[in-house]
Amino acid sequence: MDEQTNAKQKRTWTHHEDNRERLIAAGYTLLAEQGIEATTVKEIARLAGVSPGLFHYYFASKNDLLLAVVYEAGVSFSQRLMQTLESMSSRECSFGEVVMLAVAAVSRDDPAWYRLRYELYALGLRNPGFLLAIGEMLAKGRQGIAQTIQLQTGMDDVRAETLAAVVQACTDGLALQQLAQPGLDLTAAYQLVQRLFVAEPSSDQ
Repeated sequence: MDEQTNAKQKRTWTHHEDNRERLIAAGYTLLAEQGIEATTVKEIARLAGVSPGLFHYYFASKNDLLLAVVYEAGVSFSQRLMQTLESMSSRECSFGEVVMLAVAAVSRDDPAWYRLRYELYALGLRNPGFLLAIGEMLAKGRQGIAQTIQLQTGMDDVRAETLAAVVQACTDGLALQQLAQPGLDLTAAYQLVQRLFVAEPSSDQ
């Protein structure tokens, strides 16, 4: 009877349309809490409610799952950031006046997003072959930041792309400091970066 039940359960698992999404959600929880080295495929599959064998149907390894988790977490982070920006901007503040404060607020509320990013960076340092995928992820992130800057400020392409690279580096670095020292107040640092959104380029640029 148990064998029949298990067989039926396995057949049910294979027909879930959201198996991949469930694995990503489980990966987000476990990888953010435990890190990639301490997390096993079996744990991820158990939390997702699928068989360990099915994990490998969707992902070649934990490394590939981590990359997918970071991409999905990035989409969620961006959505929360836009909601926070809309809330702050409704107080008669411009995008350039509140954008970095919004990033700071969402980063404090969701530190798991940055823990996952640093898991990915560490993975790339240990596995140089994975750096290409990380580079593509960072490039996509910079592109999205630059497009948002242009849309909100009318800044020219070159300056927006340059600022996007600075913002990406600063937000990652500030978030790491916050992870290491949760009580650290970095508001002034975020405000300093924020000034770049409204500063005029110098005449020799």
